[in-house]
Amino acid sequence: MVTTLATKPAAGTPTPDAPLEVIAALTSLIRASRAIGRQRHDQLGASGTPLAVLKALSRADDGQARPGDLAVAAGVAPSVVSRVLPKLEEDGLVVRRRDEADARSCHIILTPEGHEQLAAIQREYAEVLRTALVDVPPEEIRRMPQTLGLLERALLRAADQGAPRHTGLAPSLRPAQATTDSHAIHENSQESH
Repeated sequence: MVTTLATKPAAGTPTPDAPLEVIAALTSLIRASRAIGRQRHDQLGASGTPLAVLKALSRADDGQARPGDLAVAAGVAPSVVSRVLPKLEEDGLVVRRRDEADARSCHIILTPEGHEQLAAIQREYAEVLRTALVDVPPEEIRRMPQTLGLLERALLRAADQGAPRHTGLAPSLRPAQATTDSHAIHENSQESH
């Protein structure tokens, strides 16, 4: 039996396939995270968007945010946040304050009860993860937050650069709007002939 050892590049030198491997690992992590998140939400009774709003408020620089900023942070449409906020207010988890500089605008602030509810949920999540990480070496666990932070910043830089447009994609791989637009362009070009 012949065994070969793959040559590793020098430390700090990414392989040509490294970005593809990062994308594959990240995609897998996102899928697992979403599936487990839904399961945890069901078990804890916590709902996704309201919880995302509370998390976004807890990370806000001055402890408050505008509804539009919360929508961006939660990854949902502003109308979704608009529907969630009254329920969070009714439960005493957030308060809405008018912006003194702009009467049309408001700031959402996380209340002490909101902090407490969020902390309780996060403690539950942390305990589940602590148990699940039992086989991961402690030095890897210590590096994870920094590595994931670096990855987040890299993804944001990539998003700022914009993605290249792939013109040769099959229709089933294109976004719905792009497919609709290309059909309209094609139909219009045929009408003009």
